[in-house]
Amino acid sequence: MKEFRSQISIGVICVLLGFMITYQFKMISKQSTVVDANKNTPNIITENEQLKKQKEELKKKIDELDAKTTDYENAARGRDEQSELLYKELEETRILTGGTEVEGEGMIIYITPKSNIFGSGPEDQLINDTDLVHIVNELNAADAEAISINDIRLTSRSGIRNAGNAIIINGERISYNKRITINAIGKKDILESAISFPGAIPQSLSQTCDISMEKSNKIKIPKYNKTYKFEFARPIEKK
Repeated sequence: MKEFRSQISIGVICVLLGFMITYQFKMISKQSTVVDANKNTPNIITENEQLKKQKEELKKKIDELDAKTTDYENAARGRDEQSELLYKELEETRILTGGTEVEGEGMIIYITPKSNIFGSGPEDQLINDTDLVHIVNELNAADAEAISINDIRLTSRSGIRNAGNAIIINGERISYNKRITINAIGKKDILESAISFPGAIPQSLSQTCDISMEKSNKIKIPKYNKTYKFEFARPIEKK
């Protein structure tokens, strides 16, 4: 009997030692990962700064070209009725494709992740790409004329998808653990009714985030941050 008890005691001690060794090994691995990440941090910061600088320079060039284009259009418009109609069609096309900044009445939706909900950590994904797609679809169904997410203009060619530790929209990364703001221009009462309808906000999103919204008479949405390029689509020539 004593021999059996001693065997049990030895077994328990071995299990505890094994657990302690495994835990220590995991902690060492995590520390090594942090050290490696810290080694790469200066390079990542430098690269990000270079990309930001390039983006600012390109934006400046685009703004200069847009200003010149506007000058040419203003000089051409008003000459006759046909020129005025062409200018109006061009403006509507730009709004549709996101080629110009727009403003008007509409509504703003705030999606704020709840802190430490059910013991969730900072690495847990509280906002999913499918949640944003669902809300955007509801707004489009309510005849929203322009939509942006965190000041990123959405168009017919915009994609919303998970990628690593972020959500990618038009090539730009947004955090899924920080507040996301959706702006929509359209008839504000219709937009509010659509987004307040049961099911318009995914239930899973309502559980992990605080959802609030407000109507506004003046919402500004920036222009699309990319240029359209068609390599395969061609207009059909009518015979």
